Amino acid sequence: MAKKKANKASRPEKVSQASFVTRYINKHSHFVPLAILLLLLVIFFNEVMFGGKAFVSADSLASSSVRPFVQDALKRGIYPLWNPYIFSGMPSFASLQSAPFIDLLGDIIGGFHWVVAKIFPLADFTRTLLNYFLFGLFTYLLLLKKTGGRVAALLCALAMVFQPQVVSFAVFGHGTKLTTVVLIPLIFLLLDELLLAPTRRGRYFALLALAVGVQLLRAHTQMAYYTFMMIGVFAVFWLVESYLQKRPLKNVFVSLALAAGALVVGAAMSAVLYLPVQEYAHYSIRGGTGLDYGYATNWSFSPVEIITFFVPSFMGFGGQTYWGAMPFTDFPFYMGIVTLFLAGLALVIKRDRYTIFFAILAIFALIVSFGKNLPILYGPLFKFLPFFNKFRVPSMILILTAFSVVVLAGMGLQALLNLNDQKIRNSKVISRYIYVFLVFGGVLAVFFLFGKNLYLGWVNSSAKPLAPAAGELAYERATFDAIKLAVLLALSGFLILYFLKGKIQANTLGGLLIVLLVSDLWLVDFKINQPQPKQERENYFAETAAVKFLKTQKRVEPFRIFPANDDKPENWYMYHQIQNIRGYHAAKLKIYQEFIEETGFDARNRLGFPPLLEKYFKVVTNDGQPALQLVTPDRLPPQRLQADNAVMDMLNVKYVLSDYPIPDPRYKPVLEGRPAVFENTEALPRAFFVDQIKVIPQKDEIFRYLRSGEFNPAREAILEEEPPFDIESSEENRVEVTAYDIQEIGLRAHAAKPALLVLSEIYYPAGWNALVDGKETKIYKTNYILRSILLEPGDHEIQFVFESRTFKLGLWITFSILFILLAILIYSWRYRKRVADA
Repeated sequence: MAKKKANKASRPEKVSQASFVTRYINKHSHFVPLAILLLLLVIFFNEVMFGGKAFVSADSLASSSVRPFVQDALKRGIYPLWNPYIFSGMPSFASLQSAPFIDLLGDIIGGFHWVVAKIFPLADFTRTLLNYFLFGLFTYLLLLKKTGGRVAALLCALAMVFQPQVVSFAVFGHGTKLTTVVLIPLIFLLLDELLLAPTRRGRYFALLALAVGVQLLRAHTQMAYYTFMMIGVFAVFWLVESYLQKRPLKNVFVSLALAAGALVVGAAMSAVLYLPVQEYAHYSIRGGTGLDYGYATNWSFSPVEIITFFVPSFMGFGGQTYWGAMPFTDFPFYMGIVTLFLAGLALVIKRDRYTIFFAILAIFALIVSFGKNLPILYGPLFKFLPFFNKFRVPSMILILTAFSVVVLAGMGLQALLNLNDQKIRNSKVISRYIYVFLVFGGVLAVFFLFGKNLYLGWVNSSAKPLAPAAGELAYERATFDAIKLAVLLALSGFLILYFLKGKIQANTLGGLLIVLLVSDLWLVDFKINQPQPKQERENYFAETAAVKFLKTQKRVEPFRIFPANDDKPENWYMYHQIQNIRGYHAAKLKIYQEFIEETGFDARNRLGFPPLLEKYFKVVTNDGQPALQLVTPDRLPPQRLQADNAVMDMLNVKYVLSDYPIPDPRYKPVLEGRPAVFENTEALPRAFFVDQIKVIPQKDEIFRYLRSGEFNPAREAILEEEPPFDIESSEENRVEVTAYDIQEIGLRAHAAKPALLVLSEIYYPAGWNALVDGKETKIYKTNYILRSILLEPGDHEIQFVFESRTFKLGLWITFSILFILLAILIYSWRYRKRVADA
């Protein structure tokens, strides 16, 4: 009987569902914060996740232009390294235009998305949302490690992912910016752990190297460069701190050597991408001495725009109401007033090594962002700091300011929540800080309420004065933001003072501040987050009558087009895989840029006409209104006419697209519409023979001759070095294109006499090779931008093949280092487990 009672007593009671959930949450204490982070991201982006919408900004659509070309190549088993569809051809991989399957973390996310999508339907945006979640997760882990507070870590994670500039990455099609900055908090955390860890250095070495390598492989070089700048600032700070703390010199230098080694190994791990990129840099407009200072310093942040940190619409917010010093912008660099408020509180309550460093980093990045507005600093950096002059848009470094302020905010909140001593709770310093901030917010609100005329005066006297209606709208937005600032500061200040008096609990205060922070940022973010129906994206790339016509002509022979005057963006025709002599890329080939600048071929007059059209029209006045009038044939400038036609012919431009007529018999209208299509009846084929060679070594002389009107690409070719033998003209020479693909071109030629065969493809020696009857032959730089080869008399099978040796070498280096680092991590984990079990 006693035994039965004992059995009955020992039988476990049924656990209620509520107690199970509570126990699970207590056991997995980070589940709730991270679930909140993910849930808020899904809510914020719900329209693109579930509403059938997409972001259709110019940049996001432009980035979509390259996809069909890449997908088509991969489907046919070709890894795309060369893009023939813009600028008459340029490297696509080495220029970072497209680098499929190189982003290791992105490929893991993509694989996860692919597997789950087989079971549950997922929006394409899910991959982007997961990157936002990772950004928040890594920020959460950093703050958790440095503060130990889950509420403070969650606040930081939310403040980071909902920054307007971070939200803009997805909205405006800057995906690689997002994927690259995602790793900034993780890299800082691993660096700090490596420098401080007395043990497990091998593990942190491998993890830091992996994080750096993965970040570099996410292909936004500028954001990765700013991460290295952050590391450099921290290394200097750590050295100074180590000296002041009198740490043993041996430990200091060993730690720094390990950190430097991890960075080197991480950089080497990205070799598959950056060996070709570095090779291409020599040939691009960003190579050599770097970018032009004026071009590079566009989008320098103006010191007066610091006010937008508090009143985001002070400069009109963006778009048509922006009146600041940058050429244009679509969003303010706003971090949230709650974020700023708590960041300042960190410096009041807890001035330790981390708060001091992040304050220094925030100020440093802010000053660098001033660019040309502070040449005394930016000038030396641009001139002396390695690779710094390869980048433009100085304001982009403000991501480090935002990151620093967010981390300080989390530290400020946790320092506040840790105040237990009654004497500290009643500290006048904290109360004074709160009141000063409240007064500041109140003054700004009062100014906007009663200073309308002064504000509009500033707007009208700016470099970009607004129309009256836009000025009024800018004022209304700024006034609303100023009132919101005062209200949020009042609520935040009240909650903190209430907490200091012991009236509310720490978690309650943290939760309410999170609500205020998210509310504040979302009020700004939803002005940016404006997705459109997916149909609009599909309509954007819908085939026009001109495209349908051009696609039918592609079956005959390769050709290029020149959109002389139409309403399509530069890379739009690439979506339809139509080869174009125009395009857009921030790092195009230098020789091509020089060619179009020196020949003036693609310059635009005040009506938007290139020289090809401009010479056929003149502007007259009818009834006081400007109008266009055709120029009579006898008034056409013959030199300009011949120079322009020579460029068109040598670049194999068979079709010109224009909304305006081309009154020239050589340009035959073949399709009416807007734009109409005109056939260049004298365009040279993709491959052709010439009668003679003209050797001109000097660049200036080449362009002088190209502009002279004497150059005829059908008869002569300009080389920059003497050929080994003379050529002879012959009417019996012939050549045909037998195969044409993005990275391999096949020709069959017959040369009756020694001849020069010109291929209307861009000269790029770092990849293109020529084989004549199976033997490699020299490619000559021709007409400054094209290629040619010399042929002995006879019949020949010719191949032009693009093979990047640096890509192959980089592939071996990347995966070798990746496997070694993974092996170190596995060994470290198993060794630690054996020690723990011993």
